[in-house]
Amino acid sequence: MQGIILTGGKGSRLQPLTNHTNKHLLDVCGKPMIFHSLSIFVSAGVKDVTLVSNLEHINQFENLLAGEMAGHFETIRFIAQKDKVGIAGSIQMMPEKERRGPYMLVLGDNLLGGSALKYRRRFEEKPDSTLMLLTEVLSPKEFGVAHIEKGNLEGIEEKPKKPNSRWAITGIYFFPEDLFEIAAKVQPSARGEYEVTDILSDYMAQGRLEYQILDCWWVDAGTHESLARAKSLLNGQRNNE
Repeated sequence: MQGIILTGGKGSRLQPLTNHTNKHLLDVCGKPMIFHSLSIFVSAGVKDVTLVSNLEHINQFENLLAGEMAGHFETIRFIAQKDKVGIAGSIQMMPEKERRGPYMLVLGDNLLGGSALKYRRRFEEKPDSTLMLLTEVLSPKEFGVAHIEKGNLEGIEEKPKKPNSRWAITGIYFFPEDLFEIAAKVQPSARGEYEVTDILSDYMAQGRLEYQILDCWWVDAGTHESLARAKSLLNGQRNNE
């Protein structure tokens, strides 16, 4: 299994902290945020990881990860985000010759309060289907949302203005080997981005989209409030160890 971690974006919701720094390099309890996100792959036993970031930051990640975190992976490659904005666009940046699925995708501002190994094993029970991880949130309009009725997945929607579900689609996914074939069909959305929900919708239309509810805490540390929450949860976790 190959890992893909996305660390692009402008981090505008974390300004002024991100005026001169990529948000994934911000300190979170003594370590750069990216270390916490990469540890999700470590917990799942993924040893081959591709990091995608903005052209102006890619060297910073390479220099940082050449040390401590690199020892956790057999292969870690660094790819610059060029011409396609959004998660589905970032996915397509991996060179074709390097693609060896299936794939685990993590957004670089995601922190997880437990191991991801159980979710990898769940995916491997149905390796031809995508597995997305869900969690219940108070402000679903900030996320992609899954509509669940009596345990059945009925639909997904990207950042709905009036969500009728609290099940947020986290930035942690497991994709089959044909991920890049599906991603290549995605067209820019109304907001000009290549949306991951379009990839998920394609799999859903094929009857190949599964979900799993997280049984541990999860934070998308992309805002000042959520970054503070991530620090609080990590500190609490350490105090309980």
